[in-house]
Amino acid sequence: MIEFDHVSFSFLNTPVLKDVCFKMEEGEFIGILGPNGGGKSTFLRLALGLLKPQEGKVIHDEKKISYIAQTTSISDGAFPATVREVVSLGLVDQHLSFRFKEKRRKVDEMLERMDLLPLQNRLITELSGGQLQRVKIAKALISSPTLLVLDEPDAGMDEHSHHHLIHLIEDLHEEGKGILFVSHHPHDLEKADKIYFIENGQILTYEQELERGHHHVDL
Repeated sequence: MIEFDHVSFSFLNTPVLKDVCFKMEEGEFIGILGPNGGGKSTFLRLALGLLKPQEGKVIHDEKKISYIAQTTSISDGAFPATVREVVSLGLVDQHLSFRFKEKRRKVDEMLERMDLLPLQNRLITELSGGQLQRVKIAKALISSPTLLVLDEPDAGMDEHSHHHLIHLIEDLHEEGKGILFVSHHPHDLEKADKIYFIENGQILTYEQELERGHHHVDL
């Protein structure tokens, strides 16, 4: 569960979020829409505990959160790791007592689920942006998070990878995982339990946005 209790936040005296109230229950699929610069990134950073509110409070009750950023690059272009090695890193902080065979099985299952088995021995520096994003998602999922936070995770993906990602997110929700999904595409959120808009520092439900006359959004 994540709750915002009258949260406000400013950068250099410029309000970014204003008196935001929001609540996400365990296992919910929440979609977030909104224009660039509307406050979505700040909202996510507060939800993840990376920022502290200047007014109000953020309450966290999640045991394990995995975060997928929208970037499709790696910080070190010479990072000499294969797809399998990167996905395996998701298990490092889990159970150090994992037996080799059990660890290999878990990695194999995740590579197959993310359609990465054919790429398992390829260096990540050789991947496309969409392929790299799938590797990052696999690494996040293999740690069995209770909540998956995705910030426009389809950046750089081709159409096939994009559809695969959306079906995966919907399947994970059906399995009971919480999903907090920031997207530019309303049709990606058709299976969401709730959809919110963040614009001009305010968070509104889909119904509230329609009441304001923003009928351009089609779900």
